[in-house]
Amino acid sequence: MSKSTIKIERLLHKGAEASLFFGHWFGKEAIFKQRIPKTYRIEQIDSQLRLSRTLNEARALIKVKTYGINVPQVFEIDVDSSTIIMKYVNGEKLKDVISDLDQVMRTRHFFQIGVFISRLHQNGHVHGDITTSNIIVTSNEDIFLIDFGLHEYSDTIEDKSMDLHLFKRVLISSHGKYFDECFNSFLNGYRSEYLKNSSNQYNPIIQNIKVIESRGRYIKQVDRK
Repeated sequence: MSKSTIKIERLLHKGAEASLFFGHWFGKEAIFKQRIPKTYRIEQIDSQLRLSRTLNEARALIKVKTYGINVPQVFEIDVDSSTIIMKYVNGEKLKDVISDLDQVMRTRHFFQIGVFISRLHQNGHVHGDITTSNIIVTSNEDIFLIDFGLHEYSDTIEDKSMDLHLFKRVLISSHGKYFDECFNSFLNGYRSEYLKNSSNQYNPIIQNIKVIESRGRYIKQVDRK
């Protein structure tokens, strides 16, 4: 990366797998997502893993944008440092503003999230970490999906159901007060996008969420014995 055109200014977040930095790329506000080396892994294997995961995430962001889904624009991929440089999305995490929204706006936002996830699933993508921390609401009330670090390519009902199941658990545990209205709005958006394409997958995906939940309850019962 050329120091004359790229400037990393401050650390925003240090996670277990990657650090996020704010800076500028050719004068544009940018996020630098750099995957952190793991000293407990063999260096060559670690380097290959970080690079493959970086490329997977960057390619996913580039691809899903073509489906009409709001995600950060990828500016550059630095393979030497396993870093994705992407456009900075100026907004708030949905997690931090959900209680400040009125019911109409919450319904609108979660419907749109459902539409976006439906488009992902119908095109063979699974986000892997749909949480209200990975959804940004801009000042213009636009919704952006971020953090495709756990993204996978899959067209199975099981993987799509698991994506929705994990989101449902997040809403129950972190936003229980708004769970019913938010998850129902999400499912309405998800279903509406599937029906546009005359897909028959929607019902099996939703029904399989209950199967996943029943497996979880069974495991808990076994653990108690």
